[in-house]
Amino acid sequence: MDKQELWAPAGAEWVRVAEAREALAEAVADVRQTALNVDAWEDMGAENLPQAAWDLAHSTALPDKEANARRVSEAFTVHPGYLYSMGVDNLAFGTAVQTMRLALNELDAALNAVPDPE
Repeated sequence: MDKQELWAPAGAEWVRVAEAREALAEAVADVRQTALNVDAWEDMGAENLPQAAWDLAHSTALPDKEANARRVSEAFTVHPGYLYSMGVDNLAFGTAVQTMRLALNELDAALNAVPDPE
């Protein structure tokens, strides 16, 4: 039995939420891994970016991970085109943050698609 079959009784909307959360978890793992080699924090965003990334890396509960992922996304303000000049490790982190943003957007869309309970 695959995940789709296990999640099916919850309804298509909740399957989409589960898949979005799974994608976010993968994106968070990439951000955590690539953050280890960043050497240009001050050039990539707000001054709270390093702390937000540290908090994300040490989050264990799902609500904390989602909240800290949003903090990293908000603190990361560099234009993606500028990342190319910052070295491969910083580019990898920036790419991971961009992927995480897409996952957060998909999660938000999935949650908004869930009908209100009657």
